[in-house]
Amino acid sequence: MNIKVGKKIYELRKSRDMTQEELASEMGVSIAAVSKWETGNSIPDILMLCSIADFFDVSTDELLGRTKNRKKVIVVDDVEFIRNTLKKVLSENGCEIIGEAAEGKELLNMLKKKKADLIFLDIKMPGMNGMKTLEYVMKDYQKIKVIMCSAVKDKEVIDSAIALGAAGYVTKPFLPDAIITSINMI
Repeated sequence: MNIKVGKKIYELRKSRDMTQEELASEMGVSIAAVSKWETGNSIPDILMLCSIADFFDVSTDELLGRTKNRKKVIVVDDVEFIRNTLKKVLSENGCEIIGEAAEGKELLNMLKKKKADLIFLDIKMPGMNGMKTLEYVMKDYQKIKVIMCSAVKDKEVIDSAIALGAAGYVTKPFLPDAIITSINMI
């Protein structure tokens, strides 16, 4: 554990092009303390871990190396309130939100740069709608699971989404339990 945390602190420090001296000054500790953290000879206490995470704008889970098993999720909906609600429920239930989009083309561009495990995808959106977007995702990114999240409750639409490869379908307005259940099913 010490070595993982130390390696992460080292990587974050280097990504900011900082010296050990500069990080020590920012954190209010000695250069020796930073050196010991980075070599794995000691680990920062919990308050210092939180301060380091805040300074580098990462989660404490990421700093501790606990993000490997978290599902990386992208939320796609044209309504910002829905995106924010979904992101909150997903984050509180162990998912890592790696992006959000308001329509299909924006998602497809994002997928060229980011590796997602799961996408929550609305059906009715301006620009490229969810069904067309689902087709592209299933064609080009078969390993990504897609859960459709829409106010459309028409059985034919739901069946079409499943036939295209959707892993699940949650209707709006949704309850947080429905979202959690859909995540756990895949």
